[in-house]
Amino acid sequence: MKEFKVALFIGRFQPFHKGHLFSLNKCLEMAERVIVGIGSSQESKTENNPWDFETRKKMIESLPVQAGLSGVSRKIQIVAIPDTPTDEEWLRDVVKKVGKFDVVVSHNDWVLSIMKASGYRVFESGLYNRDELEGVKIRELIRNGGEWKNRVPEEVVRQIDVRAVEEFNSF
Repeated sequence: MKEFKVALFIGRFQPFHKGHLFSLNKCLEMAERVIVGIGSSQESKTENNPWDFETRKKMIESLPVQAGLSGVSRKIQIVAIPDTPTDEEWLRDVVKKVGKFDVVVSHNDWVLSIMKASGYRVFESGLYNRDELEGVKIRELIRNGGEWKNRVPEEVVRQIDVRAVEEFNSF
């Protein structure tokens, strides 16, 4: 029996990298079901948010088979979490879209502080290899033609190769 029924894992996933995969695995270890909240879901084609919601969703949906998580795809739900003008609005929107959850997993201090202040349990699984696995560094490597492919799951590499590398040159 797992410690929690539902874990909410929130991030921007720009792109979904191996550090995110580490945290997702922690969520699956501690909860029967995981809701992945894709933050800033309305943003795309900017320097910090190059991929749209649908592309980020596909990155995550490709993972169960690719990352050895076969059989858990039915335990993962993905929802869009757009930015809102206030913290209170954001929290209301999250709760409305997600429904009931027992614990929040994120590495974003803003997300964790809002959730904690509102009485939700929060969990930090630890930053896995943060020196290499940070979205801003990976995006910079992609833009500059550096070695980034070993930092994201293989299926995500294929999606980035096909869809976005050319777009980076326009930012």
